Amino acid sequence: NIRESKMAMLLYSVLLLLVPTFTFASAASKPHILLIVGDDMGWSNAGWHNNNTLTPNMNNIIKTEGIELDRHYVFYYCSPTRSSLMSGRLPAHVSENNAYACTNEGATPRNMTILPGKLKMAGYSTHHVGKWHLGQVHNASVPASRGFDTSFGYLGGAEDHYQNTNGGCGDCGEKVDLWRNNGPAIGENGTGYMAYKYNKEILSILDTHDQAFPIFVYLALQCAHAPNEADKYGDLYNDPYTQDFAQYNGMISAIDDVVGNVTTKLKSNGMWENTLLVFTSDNGGPSAKSVSGSAANNYPLRGGKHTAWEGGHRVLAWVSGGLIPSSMYGMKLEGYIHGCDWYATFCHLAGVDPTDNAVGMPPVDSINVWDYVTGVNTTSPRNELLLSTAYSDHARNAKPGQNGSAALIVGQYKLVRFPQQYCFWMGPLYPNASTTHANENGCDCGREGCLFDIFNDPGEHRDLSSVLPYVAGQLRARAEELDRTSIEYIKGPGWRDTTNPPSSNHDPKLACKLADTEYHGFWGPERYP
Repeated sequence: NIRESKMAMLLYSVLLLLVPTFTFASAASKPHILLIVGDDMGWSNAGWHNNNTLTPNMNNIIKTEGIELDRHYVFYYCSPTRSSLMSGRLPAHVSENNAYACTNEGATPRNMTILPGKLKMAGYSTHHVGKWHLGQVHNASVPASRGFDTSFGYLGGAEDHYQNTNGGCGDCGEKVDLWRNNGPAIGENGTGYMAYKYNKEILSILDTHDQAFPIFVYLALQCAHAPNEADKYGDLYNDPYTQDFAQYNGMISAIDDVVGNVTTKLKSNGMWENTLLVFTSDNGGPSAKSVSGSAANNYPLRGGKHTAWEGGHRVLAWVSGGLIPSSMYGMKLEGYIHGCDWYATFCHLAGVDPTDNAVGMPPVDSINVWDYVTGVNTTSPRNELLLSTAYSDHARNAKPGQNGSAALIVGQYKLVRFPQQYCFWMGPLYPNASTTHANENGCDCGREGCLFDIFNDPGEHRDLSSVLPYVAGQLRARAEELDRTSIEYIKGPGWRDTTNPPSSNHDPKLACKLADTEYHGFWGPERYP
C-alpha cells in the first residue's frame, strides 16, 4: 500500500533527523553554509566578465567581500554536476549520465551519504530550494529522504517557469513538477514566476531559523535554464539587444536579484559574519541551436554546455561570507577547484569526517580547499582534474555533431578526446542581430585527443598534440587509466537498472497512473520505500 509505505518512510526520516539534535552540544559554534547553484550560466553572462550583462549585486560581492574562483570546474551538463556536488565524488565516480530524474540512471546512488546527511551529523538544519534532478523514481531519492529537513522545488531537470509543467516521466502529456517535502505542492503551482517564489522561500527559511543551530541551505535556482522566460528582467535589455539575448540575460539578472536579497537577509538577521556562501553554475552556458536555451555566451572560451571545451566545464563561481578573511576580498584565485571539493570543505567546517564508505561505490574524491580560499596556502591542492571519461554515456555513443566527449587536465595542459557537439567561439556580444546558428558543426578530436595549453591558450585555439607528442601521450595514458575508474566502466552501462529487481525500475505507465490519481496531476515517486 503506497500510503502506508509513505507513512513508514516519513516516520523513519523524522526519527533519523532527530538523532543529531541530541548528539552535538556544540552545534551553535559551527558556521552557516549556503550553496547557491545557478543553472546553465554562460562564462560571459556575468557583469564581472562582460558589462553587457547586469549583475550589480554579484559584481559588488566579488569586489568588496568575496573571491572570484577563476578555474572552478564541473561536468558539462546538469545532473552529473549536482550528483558530484552532493556526493563529493568526481562525476566519473558517481554519474556521467544526464538521464531524466524519473529513471534510475538519473539518481544519485541511494547508499551514498550526500551533503545534507553529513551535515545533519554535525547538528545542522538542512534545507533544499529549487531544482533537484537527482532522482525521483524511488521515494528514497527525493530531497526529504536524502537528509533535507525541508524541500521545495521540482524533481526533474527543467520545466516552465510559470506553470511548473513538463513532459516528465510518462507518455500522458504534461503534468506539474513541484514538490514540497513529502508530497506534491498542491495549490502552489502556476502562481507566479518561480525565481520570485524561490526567493520568498529562502528568505522565509532564514527568518524562521533557530540560530542556536547552524544551517545548510542548498538553493538550486531554475534560472537560467530553458525555457528562456525572464519576466520583468527581460525589460532590462532593450535595443541593440535581441529578444533571445534579453530573455536569457534577464534570467541571469533574476539570479543576481535573488543573491542580493539572500545576502541582505543574512546580514540583517545577524548571520553573515558566521556564514560561508558558495556560488557556482552547474555547467557552461548553452550556445548552439542544438542545445535547449541556445542564447548563452561563453566568450572567450570555446564551446559550451554539452561539450568538453572550457566553455562547457569551466564555470562562473565565487565565495563570500563573514568566514572569508577580509584580506582575501576582491581577489581572483587561479588555482583549480572542482565542484566536488565543497563536500570535504563543508565537512571540515562542520567538524565531520568526509569519508563515505558506501558499499560497492567509489570513495569520495573531494579535497578540502578551505586553506586555499582563505589564503593560508597560496596554491590549490589540485593539479589534476578528471572532467569526463570515455565511459560516460555520451562519449561511448558519440558521433561528430552529437554531445559527448572526455577531458582531463594535468597542470597547464588539457586533453580533449572524441567528438564534440559544437566547436565554435562566440564574440563579446552574443547572440546578436547577425546570429543565425548556421555554422555550428561538430568536430572530432578522436581517441588520440587534442592537446591545449589552457594557461596560455584558455580559448583552446591551438591543438598542440603534434607539437608536444610526449605531453599528449602522457595525458592520454593517464586519461585511459582514469577511464577505468569510471563507475560506468566498473559496473557496466545501465547498472542502476540491471542491479535492481524489475519491480523497482521506472515504469512510465505507473508514473502516469500515480500522477493522475495519487498525486492530483503532479509527477512524483513511483516506488516506496
